Amino acid sequence: MIIDTHQHFWNVDIPKGKAPDDYRILAAPEGVVGTILRLAENEDALALAATEPLIVGVCGAIKRGPEFQSELERLSANPLFRGICYIGRDIEEVDKDDCIANLRKLAARDLQLDLLRVCPGFFGGPRAMQAIYTGTTKSLESMFTIAERVPELRIVVEHIGGMAIDGNPVNAQWEALFKRMAKHPNLYIKVSGLMERATTRADAERATEAFSFYRPTLDTLWNIFGEDRLFYGSDWPVCEHAGDFIGHGLRIVRRYFAEKGEEASRKFFWKNSKHVYKWVPRLPAQRQGKTAEDRR
Repeated sequence: MIIDTHQHFWNVDIPKGKAPDDYRILAAPEGVVGTILRLAENEDALALAATEPLIVGVCGAIKRGPEFQSELERLSANPLFRGICYIGRDIEEVDKDDCIANLRKLAARDLQLDLLRVCPGFFGGPRAMQAIYTGTTKSLESMFTIAERVPELRIVVEHIGGMAIDGNPVNAQWEALFKRMAKHPNLYIKVSGLMERATTRADAERATEAFSFYRPTLDTLWNIFGEDRLFYGSDWPVCEHAGDFIGHGLRIVRRYFAEKGEEASRKFFWKNSKHVYKWVPRLPAQRQGKTAEDRR
């Protein structure tokens, strides 16, 4: 079974929107049985999740500042609210607005923090998004500050940190950065939007689907983080500008982790995300493969 930890639903009530049924048509044949919904609009996301059991959790947003605690108390009362996401610029001033104190409160409620566009030079996404903040040295160091000061907080680095993929072995700078991340046991890597990181495509051109192109990147992630700190996300429908990630992209990582064995594959596709997001099954298909240990 597969839990997709990174996808979006947009404008679900209009004909050109991206709704659960649009996603299900693509994902169900691939064995995807549940998702973590990424939306900044907390109320809309939780309302949709309440009626759509495909969604096992919502990773929402709480703005920094004096109202963080009251918002956290209100949103965390809903068991489908599983954590928040910050962009790198949100944490650059990590010592202001009680940021560390608030993240400790997040951890105390057993919720997690996703981080997007934290690493300098974040690559990928539609061209219109490339002018947006792409991470700085300051945001990167703030991430490590949070990991050190709030070691009980589970921190997810989205989209493999935004590293560009060119089909070659990972360069020394990124390898060193990943090794630095790996020293913090509360840091996890979301292997999401993989084809969006490919550098070889021109405008409006799909990314390559060649398994060999992505293997050097996956080898580095596996060798540094191992089987317990990597997990799957599609970034659908954002990923559609680069390729059919639900189909071809998913098959890339399925092939890779199948080589690592059945247990490693289970961890990558659902067990690790269950540890990080603490999601609870809502459908029978989301309970497949449960062991006595998992039920505890």
